[in-house]
Amino acid sequence: MDKHHNQERIVAIHQMLFEMARGNFSNRIPLSSYDDELETLVVLINMVAEEMKESIFHAGYVNPHSTYRFITQTNLVLDHLFVVKSFNPTVLTILGYESFELIGQSIEAFITTDSFQKLNFVKEAFQDDLSNQTMIPLHFLTKEQLIISADCSITTLFNRDEIILSFVVSVPQNANVSLELNNTEEIEKHPNSRKSDAQLIQKVYDYILAHLEEPLPSLKELSKYFGTNEYKLKDGFRHFFKTSIYKFYTIERLKRAFLMIQQTTIPLKNIATMNGFTDYPNFSKSFKKQFEISPNEVARISKKDT
Repeated sequence: MDKHHNQERIVAIHQMLFEMARGNFSNRIPLSSYDDELETLVVLINMVAEEMKESIFHAGYVNPHSTYRFITQTNLVLDHLFVVKSFNPTVLTILGYESFELIGQSIEAFITTDSFQKLNFVKEAFQDDLSNQTMIPLHFLTKEQLIISADCSITTLFNRDEIILSFVVSVPQNANVSLELNNTEEIEKHPNSRKSDAQLIQKVYDYILAHLEEPLPSLKELSKYFGTNEYKLKDGFRHFFKTSIYKFYTIERLKRAFLMIQQTTIPLKNIATMNGFTDYPNFSKSFKKQFEISPNEVARISKKDT
């Protein structure tokens, strides 16, 4: 049984990596009740996909990889021919269209061909099913022709022809904020606003995110590694990201730990170690200072939910 389940997870990992290679970072590998190295790999791949998905929608050449999000319900109202009749504002944020580009258009223009075929199949099934409610995965197309995948609830209203298409998505808290530095006033205001400097700071930023489980090198070591001086590194990082390198490193470790506590059944001490905290009491103290609750107070998924 375990061998069969492991094989299923390996196949899911292969499929996930294939989707990521195609540029689709919206899929997620379902978590299981197993607490092993393979499950840890699943969690990490899901986290990488989340970070990559965030970077796709970012407009500037400095990507903050923001992980603070709103979880929001997205709804579209379609008529019996799948023409968009109404929607909530989140749809515009997620897909990148203006309202006039959606209203009166067939949903076929905003989802993949196979997704539209699924909708037609559901419509036919509804004719023989009085409950008229189901859940199916659909692939939406943004204005830039990027793919966003979501598990969608499809329902119909009593004595009405409209179809309600709903799904839950995570939206960056600063989705309407761009760090794009393309005006001359900003460039003149700070010496680190040049694109070459921004690219250097981006490399430092990405390096830290990729090594959260390791001790943070000293400012001198980082400067030497990236071929710059300590002042330029420290000042440039604060300019672009409004925080110090060490504070960013600490907060990102804690945010990743919070996500792992919420979405896995990995023991708390193991999560602390996986995020670079060798001393659990210190981890717990830092965690409570950041989130105002201790690690063991965070609501966790149960094994039966996975």
